[in-house]
Amino acid sequence: MTISEKVAYIQGLFDGLKLDTEKSGEARILSEILDVLREMGQQLDSVDAAMDQFDEELDTLEDTVADLEEAVFDDEDEQDEDFDDEGDEDFFEIPCPTCGEDLVVDDEALAAGVVDCPVCGGKFALSFEDDENGSDGE
Repeated sequence: MTISEKVAYIQGLFDGLKLDTEKSGEARILSEILDVLREMGQQLDSVDAAMDQFDEELDTLEDTVADLEEAVFDDEDEQDEDFDDEGDEDFFEIPCPTCGEDLVVDDEALAAGVVDCPVCGGKFALSFEDDENGSDGE
């Protein structure tokens, strides 16, 4: 039962009592309270209707966003798979010997043997011979 229906029921009970609102102060107050309750019930009914409409529109928007996400991210996943399948570049993280900042370098930089640090501007050569000789020699 909605609030408007409950207020209508109470209004029926009040009318059944046949109270004279002209002579009784209490009857007049009850009548005014019922009028306010009726208006509140009508406003709540309109709010409920608006909320139902918003819910429907929100559901439509959620479906649209889900479709867009699927279209955008599925393509991205396929591109990532293609990237991985081609065996393209690998990336490595190496600390800069000057400033200590971790730098991400690719195969091309490793092949060149020289890395430019974007943080401090220093250049340093990549050499893995010391690591290999140090572990083999000792």
